[in-house]
Amino acid sequence: MAPCLALGIFERVGSNWLSDSLRPVMPQHNEPFRQQLGREHPLSPCNQVPVDLRGVALSALGRHHLACAVSDLYGRPRHLVKETNLFFATDSVLELLPHSPVVVLTRAPLGIASSFERGRLWNRWTYGARYTQVAATARSPRWQNFAPLVPLDDPAPPIALGRLIALNALLLARGLVDSGREFTVVPYEQHVDDRPAVLNSLSRHLGIMLPSEGPSPETGSRAVVDSTFATTSGKTELVAEVDSTTANLVTSHAATTLAAARHVLEDRVTNTAAGWLAGDDRYELRAPSPRRRASSRAQTPARPVPRPAYQLVADGVSWRNQLVTNAEMADLLTLLHAAGLPNSHLGTNLLVCPMPHERGGRLHFDRPARRWRVSTGYETHPAYWVTWLGAATVAAWLGARLPSRAEAAQATTGAHAYNCDYLVGDTCPVMEPGRSASDVHHLVGNVQIWCGDGPTLPSPAPVQRHLFGAAWNTPGTDDAITEVRSRYLLGSSRGVGVRPVRDAQTTESTALGAWELAHHLNIWLDGLDDGPARSLGELDRLLTSALGS
Repeated sequence: MAPCLALGIFERVGSNWLSDSLRPVMPQHNEPFRQQLGREHPLSPCNQVPVDLRGVALSALGRHHLACAVSDLYGRPRHLVKETNLFFATDSVLELLPHSPVVVLTRAPLGIASSFERGRLWNRWTYGARYTQVAATARSPRWQNFAPLVPLDDPAPPIALGRLIALNALLLARGLVDSGREFTVVPYEQHVDDRPAVLNSLSRHLGIMLPSEGPSPETGSRAVVDSTFATTSGKTELVAEVDSTTANLVTSHAATTLAAARHVLEDRVTNTAAGWLAGDDRYELRAPSPRRRASSRAQTPARPVPRPAYQLVADGVSWRNQLVTNAEMADLLTLLHAAGLPNSHLGTNLLVCPMPHERGGRLHFDRPARRWRVSTGYETHPAYWVTWLGAATVAAWLGARLPSRAEAAQATTGAHAYNCDYLVGDTCPVMEPGRSASDVHHLVGNVQIWCGDGPTLPSPAPVQRHLFGAAWNTPGTDDAITEVRSRYLLGSSRGVGVRPVRDAQTTESTALGAWELAHHLNIWLDGLDDGPARSLGELDRLLTSALGS
């Protein structure tokens, strides 16, 4: 089945709430185009001049990755693909998924501005630079009609925010209206007013059956230190915590941008966007609450952890007692880069998906020094945003392998998840409080793990590998932990990391060096040039066999 596309008119429109509400019945993909593609990629929404899909020239790796990534979005039950702020890449995403039902997530500009104010998101998420990038794109030949909507006049953040909200809504409306795509609208304000009614409407539209909602979480027992992405505390009223000057600037410039668009776009497009942006009058304006310093932003170096060890857990398989850390991953990435294997190839990532720190990224490539570094304070947190290829590579480097799904299920029987369901709002260090150094820490929880095996698929289809367990941002119930799910080999997410295991055939003496690993992977990359003569599945199996999996 083609996936459902949940497209936001901007960020902070309830997309995380929608994802978590539908997670029990729909596999999730969180912004695979905006997050998984580096800005150098021709189809990235962050590329200054995104190209027309029909004229794009991709490298062999870029073609292979894109084909596998799109294939990964299809399945039964239907998957959910969430994207926000696609801007000028909207048309490409709609063309890549022509049969996908579309859900448009909307919110009044005043509500979005309030969320940005509370989380200091304009600066944290470098929206000043994003405005400059979008404005430059609007001056390219294909999009020059949009240039008057985003003047290069160094606007104040509230003015720029109002313009960007309106522009993205207009581009989304244009893409849907011009292509004749049907869509259903989920206003943020409506789900605050009557959440059950919104879910019932979505159930009918998507043809799915949602489980009844359980009791509200006991917020008193939670220790959330970063609630930017948490959905565990529902809203019951529409309040905008911004001062009146900011409110007027955001709303007036969103309206001005809509008015200017009427000179370059059809009325049916501008009217659609205007309807999505309605609702400012529903918010009660309140003075901003005093700002608290976000305690999740670690500033001091992490305390070292004991040397990892392997503990026999079941049937001759020994589990490493610690998840692979960011520090270990950075060391390997630096060695591989020196050995001639860079992580990113024209925006396609091989081993990890590097994200800015304020977007949850903890691994960063220092280009002048040609080495990978870790966000200060996160050295001993588990690595995430790791692809299966990255997970299998680090396991081989450590003289280990990835567990099979059956091994993971057997080893974790009866275990309780530690750090899940947004309890902390992020990962925590790999050493679990209250356990001895030799115990297996986070047997379940903190991050999910990649497995060494996957579902049986038709031979030409891209290879997939299982995921298992619970993460800081997923439920920790037995059903959620053991749910069968899988991803393509170059996929990654903020909740999936690495747990190496050893057996009689994989020991410290079988470890592969970085140069040897780089050689194997570069041979596979060179073989992609023969891609048209080989199926995606055949090419993927060459990769898995090179890593002994």
